[in-house]
Amino acid sequence: MKKLFAILLTVAMLASMAIVASAASTTTLTTTVPAATYTLNIPADTEIEFGKTFTSLGNLTVTNQTGFAEGKNLKVTITYTDFSCENISTTIPMTISAHYKDNYGSNTIASGDSLLFRGRISGELSLPEDESYNDLQYLGVEIDSEDWGKALAGEYTATITFTAEVVAG
Repeated sequence: MKKLFAILLTVAMLASMAIVASAASTTTLTTTVPAATYTLNIPADTEIEFGKTFTSLGNLTVTNQTGFAEGKNLKVTITYTDFSCENISTTIPMTISAHYKDNYGSNTIASGDSLLFRGRISGELSLPEDESYNDLQYLGVEIDSEDWGKALAGEYTATITFTAEVVAG
């Protein structure tokens, strides 16, 4: 009887070892990265006074931002047209300029250029900055005096389009 009991105990012990040896040897980890969300606030429609060589448009800001981090940024591309008038052949060329805080200067934004709001560890975005300047304060429209002089009489319009996308990098 002792011999039978010892054999059964040995078989049971070997069977339990076989189960442990055949157990899975991997662990699966999962995570979900939420989509970044934001509200892009663009300058309001603005009447440009005839002959004025500079007009402030106001600021370009981002609010209600979540899901950003270092390496996840918001790229805002700015495209615009020159002033044109229906049934008149002349146009009024213009440029958009970015002006930076603390009087650190400005730079021209060519149509199709982008501003980058960088993601931070906190999940928020920084203001766009230029390496040689400081944080963006406001955008402006610049029109040369000579271009005003070449324009024929009429109601001219121009359009600025702001396109935002979340980008890595």
